[in-house]
Parts: sequence; C-alpha cells; structure tokens
Amino acid sequence: MRTVATGLVLIMVVTLGLSGCATIEENPKTAVGTGVGAAGGALLGGLIGRSTTGVVVGGLLGALAGGAIGHYMDRQDRTAAQAKAQTGYQPSQGTLVRVERVQAEPAAISPGGTVNLGATYSVLTPNPNQTVSVNETREVRHDGVLVANPTTAFARPNGTFTSALPVALPASAARGTYEVTTTVTVGDRSSRGIATFVVR
Repeated sequence: MRTVATGLVLIMVVTLGLSGCATIEENPKTAVGTGVGAAGGALLGGLIGRSTTGVVVGGLLGALAGGAIGHYMDRQDRTAAQAKAQTGYQPSQGTLVRVERVQAEPAAISPGGTVNLGATYSVLTPNPNQTVSVNETREVRHDGVLVANPTTAFARPNGTFTSALPVALPASAARGTYEVTTTVTVGDRSSRGIATFVVR
C-alpha cells in the first residue's frame, strides 16, 4: 500500500512539473501567479519560468504528505563572463559549482500555506559556451526525518542562477522547524546550503 501511495505522489509531482513548464513558457506572468498562490514574497517576485527546465521528481512524505509542489521558477542572474569575474574562476579549476545562498520564504508559515524553497548558485566550466546537466535537490527534514525530496534535472549554460520551488503544505503539516538542504550537482561536483522555516 505504501509503495502504491508513493507511486501516486511521484506521478502527481511529475505531472505538475510537466504542466508547469508548458504554462510558464506560454505565459510567464500568469504562471507565477498561479504557481505560488497567495504566498508571493520577494523571492518569487523577480523569477520567471524557463522552458528548458526538466521534470521535477521526488515527493512529499510523512509530515508533508498530501501537500503539492508548484511550478518551478528561475532566472539567470549573471552571464558566464560575469559569473567568472564574480567568483574569480580559472579554467584550471575544472567544473565549478558554487551555492551562494539558499532560503525558505516565508520563514514562518501556518499549515496549509506555501513555502518557497530558493537557491542562488553559479555553474562554470573551462569551455564558457558549454551547457551542462544540472540536478537541484531539495531535501526537507522535520525532527531529522526526511519529509520531502524533490529534484529538478535540466540543462544549463555557464552563469549564475536563482531558482525556487513552491511547496504547498497540507493542512495537517506537523508544527515545528523544518530544515532544507539544497544540493546542486554537475557530474561529480556538488555544492550545498541549508535554510530553515517554521510551521506554527
């Protein structure tokens, strides 16, 4: 029974990821509004959807089961040249992945609300024109127990990016502090950051 339920969650999340990409591509402003619901906030305010994003896989488990993952949003903050100058990157370093900031907005939320899981990071390779496969994984834990693990896989050019994944909490979401570990991976290179939010 648990396997069937997990499968249904995965199907739901994959469907949301696919439909979100199409909607954002057609009408970015509408997609932002419908994707974040009443949450809004500074993080999503300046984000737009990318038609190049892949499918969101993973699910909401335990204390967050019954919630939903909304439309993936992101923007490119710096070009390859700008990111190289900002980080001091040298081609001899090979592939560079650097998470600069992660955040969860709002920092305090009620059950049934939406929290936006955001990250800003740079990806650089010796060939500045190269496009690489990037995985963004957001692991959410409550009292040390994994309750969400959505991963987004897609292709990115060199540069610095900010992305966010809205998660609508179920009305039954357990109260307390949730820790979000966001890991960005390119091949065998990865970087991570941690943020928290409180369900009150």
